[in-house]
Amino acid sequence: MGFFDDLVLPEEPATERPVLARLTAPTEDDARYAPPVDRFAPVRLSQLAVAGAGPDTRVLLTGWSVWPRSATLHLAVFRGIRRQGTLANRQSGLRVGLRFSDGRRVTSLDGTVPRHFRFTGPGGEEREAATTQAVGLIPLDPGMHHSHRSLFKTDVDLYLAELPPLGDAQLVVEWPDEGIAETHTPVEVAALHAATSRTIEVWPGLEPPEPTEESRSIATMELGGPPSFLAPPLTPGRLRKRRREEEARQRYVPRADWQRMSPQDWADAALVRARLDGGAPPGDPVGWRGTAPLHLVAEQGAEEAVRELLSRGVAVDVRNEDGHTPLWFAAQSMDEGSVRALIDAGADVWTPQSGPWSPGRLLLTTSLAPLVAGLPNAEELPAGEAAAFRAADALIAAFGTEPLWTDGLGIAFVQGLSEDEVIRRLGADPARCPRVDIEDAPFDPADYEESLRYVSVRGVDGSPGGCAVTQDGYLPHDNELLRAISAGTAAYGVYFNPDGGTFGTLARDGEIVARDEIGLWQHKSDPSAYWHFRFWQRGHAFPHGADILAYCCAAAGLKITDGRAALGLGTPHRWLELPSRLRR
Repeated sequence: MGFFDDLVLPEEPATERPVLARLTAPTEDDARYAPPVDRFAPVRLSQLAVAGAGPDTRVLLTGWSVWPRSATLHLAVFRGIRRQGTLANRQSGLRVGLRFSDGRRVTSLDGTVPRHFRFTGPGGEEREAATTQAVGLIPLDPGMHHSHRSLFKTDVDLYLAELPPLGDAQLVVEWPDEGIAETHTPVEVAALHAATSRTIEVWPGLEPPEPTEESRSIATMELGGPPSFLAPPLTPGRLRKRRREEEARQRYVPRADWQRMSPQDWADAALVRARLDGGAPPGDPVGWRGTAPLHLVAEQGAEEAVRELLSRGVAVDVRNEDGHTPLWFAAQSMDEGSVRALIDAGADVWTPQSGPWSPGRLLLTTSLAPLVAGLPNAEELPAGEAAAFRAADALIAAFGTEPLWTDGLGIAFVQGLSEDEVIRRLGADPARCPRVDIEDAPFDPADYEESLRYVSVRGVDGSPGGCAVTQDGYLPHDNELLRAISAGTAAYGVYFNPDGGTFGTLARDGEIVARDEIGLWQHKSDPSAYWHFRFWQRGHAFPHGADILAYCCAAAGLKITDGRAALGLGTPHRWLELPSRLRR
């Protein structure tokens, strides 16, 4: 008689049943996000320790389930008192983490990543879906098993997809809501590694299923879930905010150097002060071509930072390799407070630093002229120079005070020609080029390659006036186009390259006579017009690019009062397709 024979009744052999599901060979995702419970029997390691204690709550480390390359951490939460109402999903809930010997940290707050997976649909078709997947110490769902149900005890299982590296490791627990302070408990890492060799692989050498075997989709669900008292990870938005806050806090940690200071950082007086308090040298060169901190804060128009550096005894007239002093940069930034601070500290106002130009002479051309006009040895701006600035400022004002669209713009100004004449010179029939809005243009503005075949023409009133040829592209600055429209007159084309640099070309009587890269820092060898059109002035009231557009008008010989219409800002234009000889 067999062992169970007296407890059962004989039955017929079971008939063969259809395959409901078949365990297949492991994939690369196996054991990455959950323990491999279908393939291995783990080694259970007991490690009893109080991992955290509060007035009414204890968190105990009870042990580990060790898999071939991963482990499940087992905690038990014991309570002496249960209160009405639950504190669920709070950031001040239970926090659990591990600190590895190599300094890395994994926690139950590490958030989620997108996870993509493939499955077979009802009709046998391959499908793909995505979900959010927890990472770090991954909370597991213990389900509603009896062993997990208790009024005063709750089991918490957290999955670690990689074993800690050999060396000292710490379990860290904190639970502000229950009065449990941050507590560190040593982890027996060597025992975890030793246990991996004793796990049992239940189904070694699994083969892929037969292609003819019917494929089915199986879904199971067990009500329950990880305990709600675990602190949830931050949302991506909150995580970004916390990182920004930490970066901001770190900015003001005192340090004895000027490393990792962006140009805008020199405008932050609190940051400059923190570096100085940490021992950063106040007068040493720190930037390109020998610029010192005082140059850089003056360039940013940061009065408070200027005064802070002056209070540390730095030389007020320290010069960079180009011979420029901080007052030179303060004048260009048009910051009244910085200019006053430097002058009050005895800065040299009138010594030329680039050709005839001194800081004081630059300031005489601006609204800050009263700051220097009454100083000892004050100069007067020559009448011709003052007139040139007034004429340039009038052309700049023709482009208004509202922001201008210039990024990627190509525009050529030509003197004295009508719209019809410019259109004819560009190889088109004026009668077939009516004035229309951009929405009715004969090309798709969203198609960049197609749009490069077209330019617009718009008359510009003035004494003298002329025309503007525009494009969202570079061709109005092209040599062939400028030669075509400049016969018997002058034309100047410019391209605002979105990849960097603004380039201009002057044509006269059908020939190219000059080229510029506009808007760079001025040198004494530069044309006077660069100074008159304020390419040196970094602080100004006119829109970005207005000084360059005004310079282009002047170079072509136009004197206009309304330049915004030439840019197509809300006004119709005449569009024409360029002949092949003028395309690139």
